[in-house]
Amino acid sequence: MAYPTGKIKPGGLTDRMLSDYPNLYGDTSANSGRNAIARDPDFTAGFLARHKDKLMFGTDCRCRDGRGTGQGSTEPALKGKCVARETLTALKYSASPDVFCKITWENGLKLFKPNF
Repeated sequence: MAYPTGKIKPGGLTDRMLSDYPNLYGDTSANSGRNAIARDPDFTAGFLARHKDKLMFGTDCRCRDGRGTGQGSTEPALKGKCVARETLTALKYSASPDVFCKITWENGLKLFKPNF
């Protein structure tokens, strides 16, 4: 599957929907989520800051070591890659420490209320 490349146009559907619907949340799962936050770092920084309370880190990466081992994907783009590591790296690059913490931990904790 080919993912979009290049600069992101401001005012897109995801940006508008996250702004307009208080009960809508987003996650960064899969290679598509990683691509969306990594392809245009200038746009991503503002997007993450705008929606910091509604975004959550997520991944469906099945690697066992952070290097893609055991990924089991038939997609050539994922061979030997840890999508979780790449997603976290893109988030860390584009988000302030406070926004990074909200997206990777606090928002999921608030939404799902796990009973530890």
